[in-house]
Parts: sequence; C-alpha cells; structure tokens
Amino acid sequence: MVQEVGIISWLIYFLLDNKSLSVFTESSNRQNLSLVFKTKLRSSIASTVNNSKKLNSIIARALDEISEEINLTNNLASIIIDDSILSHSIIIKSKKYDNIDQQIREESQLKWGDKSSNYYFISEEKKTPKNIFHSVAIHHFLREKIKLNFNNFGLSIRYIVPLSSILTVGLKPSQFSVIKNGNKYQFFGNTKKGFTFFKLNFSGAKKVEEKVIGLLDIPKIKKTDLDKKNLKFLFFNKTKIVEYLANYIFNDVPLLNFAEASSSQILSGKLKVKTHAYSPSKQGFKYDSLIKNLSAGFLSLLFLLFIVSMFSNYDFSNLESSSTLSGKNESVDKVIEEKFILNTSMLLIQNLSTLNDRYLEINNFLLSESEFIVNNNVVELELANAYPIFSEYKTTFNELLISLFEVENNLRFKVFDSEVNGQSIQNVVLKFSNFENSLNALSIMRQYENISLRKAFQEDNSNSVHLYISIKKWWKLTLEYLGILALRF
Repeated sequence: MVQEVGIISWLIYFLLDNKSLSVFTESSNRQNLSLVFKTKLRSSIASTVNNSKKLNSIIARALDEISEEINLTNNLASIIIDDSILSHSIIIKSKKYDNIDQQIREESQLKWGDKSSNYYFISEEKKTPKNIFHSVAIHHFLREKIKLNFNNFGLSIRYIVPLSSILTVGLKPSQFSVIKNGNKYQFFGNTKKGFTFFKLNFSGAKKVEEKVIGLLDIPKIKKTDLDKKNLKFLFFNKTKIVEYLANYIFNDVPLLNFAEASSSQILSGKLKVKTHAYSPSKQGFKYDSLIKNLSAGFLSLLFLLFIVSMFSNYDFSNLESSSTLSGKNESVDKVIEEKFILNTSMLLIQNLSTLNDRYLEINNFLLSESEFIVNNNVVELELANAYPIFSEYKTTFNELLISLFEVENNLRFKVFDSEVNGQSIQNVVLKFSNFENSLNALSIMRQYENISLRKAFQEDNSNSVHLYISIKKWWKLTLEYLGILALRF
C-alpha cells in the first residue's frame, strides 16, 4: 500500500477534534496502531475557524510540538476530522435538479445563505437507502490550513476523512456506532431514512437528548441497554477508529475524503467514477453571450490596429542616430552596473563553501550578513566571486524539498510565512546532519534566483548544520514579471 509512493514510506494517522490533535502510528512489525502523541490546541477550532491567521497558527504550533517527538517529514498522512467541527445535511434527491451536486449547492445556499461560500462540501449515498444523501461540509479555512501546514512539515496527505464516514461503513439500519465519554454518548447510524447523528447525556435518572441531524426521531435508549453487551451498539475509542480507517484504506473501502474534489463522492455505496461528457445547455441559444463575445473581439481588433499604426509611423532610421545610441549606451551601462552589485546571499554561500579549504578542523561557526565566526574567532568575509549569477530558474518550496530529501533522507525543517513590501516570503530553517550535506543542498539552492541564504551555523559538540533561507513565492514572481512586461508594451 505504501511502497508504491517511492521515497515516502510510512503512513501516519491523525485525529483532529475541537481542542486537540492526536497522532497514531503502526508498531515496528506493523501489526497494530497506537497513540504516540497528543497535543492540546492553543485555542479551539470552533472559536478560530473564521480567523485564517489564528487558525493557521494553532495548527502550525500543534504540528511543531508533534515534530519534536515524531519525525513527520517524508511520510504520508491520513487525517480524521471529528464531526463536532463539521456541518451536516440530509438531502433527498429531487428530479427538478440536473444532478445531486447542483441540488446540494442550491439547498445549502437556502440553508446558510452567503455563508455557504465559506464551506467545502462532499456527500455520499449509501447502498441503502436510495436517493438519500449525507452531505458533510468543512470550513474552507480549516481545510486550507490543514493542507498547507501538513505539507509544510513534509507530509503528503492521502485522506481527510469525516469521523462519521468511518463509523457508518457497513452498519445495518438497526445498528449504531457509539463513542462514550463518561456519561455522555455520541451515536452514529445509517437508518432506513439515511444518516443520523445524536447525543445522549445520562445524569442519574435524568437523560438529556440532542439531535444533531437525521430524518427519524431519536430512538428510545436506556443506559442499561448500553451497559450490557449488545450487537445493536458498537463502541469505539480513538484507537479503534484509527484501526478501522487503516483497514478500510488497505481494502479500498469507499470513504468520504476532503482531500478530493468537492462533489458527491460515493453513489450507491461505490466511489463515483469521474466522466467528462458534453451536454448542451437546456436554456437555448444565449444571444447576450454572443453580443459580449463580438464586442470583446471588436475591441481587441481596434487595439491591435492601434498598435500597428504606432509602429507604421515610427522612423526606424533614427536607430542609427548618435543621440539614440547614447541613450542606449547609458541603459547598457546601467544594466552592467546593476549586474555587478554585491549579492549578499551569494557572498554567504561562497564563504561557506570554502570553509573546508580554509580550516583543517571546524568545531563551530556562525555566518550571517552581519558576522562571520569560525571556531569562536571573528573572520573577514571574502568578497571574491560574490557577485550574482543571473538565473531564469525559479522553484517552489515543495519542489525544493523533493530535491533536498535526495541529499538527506532525515532532513528536518520549519517554515514561517511572512510578507515584505507586498511580496510573500517563506522563511525556512533546514537542519542537516552534517556539513557536507548542507553544502550539497546549497549547490542546489544557488541555481534558483528566488532563494536566498540568510544565516548558517554549527554549534559546539554537534555535527548538525542549520541553514536559514528565504524563498520568494514563485507565483508572486510570475505575476510581477507579467506586470512588468505589460508596462513595457
């Protein structure tokens, strides 16, 4: 199951609820799963789900704490999302809609109004009952921040699964999956009227019922029914939930997955097969679209004629005039001058690359824009070959990471996003096990113009080398480059 992915070789399971993130891994012989670490979130998901920056911070901090205990990098991740931080709907399929996705979209807009645009919807139809869909929604901020931060910690996400999707697989209409927490019980079922989710709280002789979603009334359940062994109620703890997920993944059991497209994913208990087919519009020929297209084409033609007329009236013989040549020479001089401005990043890389040639033994060093210390002695930076090598190559953090893992399999890193003068920057701390690997990594990084070395150090009594780099996000560069081209024309 895992070997097909190449360098990624281990599947780690996560369970995210409103207040904590738990991590489960397989034993060395891969016979069972166990909880290896649990971290409490700094704030609850429910209280921060509308605040993108705060949500990003609490997920990043949780993963940072976990990374201190477990090596996350270069692994697969399957994430279970507790239903307390998800939204549910029951949809009865109607013939007045073209398809179920359109129906879910329009009925969600009626239910939540403008807020529906904040959610990412997936849905499933069990083998029975027919034409009743269970729709689950996750806030798009939560989905995006999960994907972003897990990728930043070197994890490749396979599944983001609603807990309820795991608990209702294979249930008979009369059965319920149950999660117990003291005297509080959560019930998940797939009844004759579709998905149901409710809660019971027993306090002495008093019973408090809470219906979350479902077309049927909450069945009459006594606490004594739950205390004795009964095939009607299947109890789950967190470890058992993860074990069931692992088994379902291994056996390719259909599950809802927020990592996939926002749509109806399971039809009649089977994964939906994606087909692409053309279907003509039922609204007839749209004359307003034709008029808009003709107008746009006419304006484009006028603009093209204007450009051609400008060049047709231009006297190209002036290119030979001395005044023009003088202006051109000034421009060339300016380019040459800019080309040989000292490049700080290249200066640091050059000095770091020559350390082995300059010192027989290196016990420690610190290299930055403001200081250079080797073996506790201050050293002057060498300026030779410190001018920029202009490259047209750019890369993204994820692409760079793939190359760096070829240098060192156990590479560890942390990522911090920032913005400077409107430019999005990824600041990355890389930890290499030895000096040679760090040099090999620098030889890769120096090929890209959007990567800069900011700092490097090695502490006493340690072979590890830390590199601090900054990566200008490639898509921002692309937009700026296109903007410059547009201004030139």
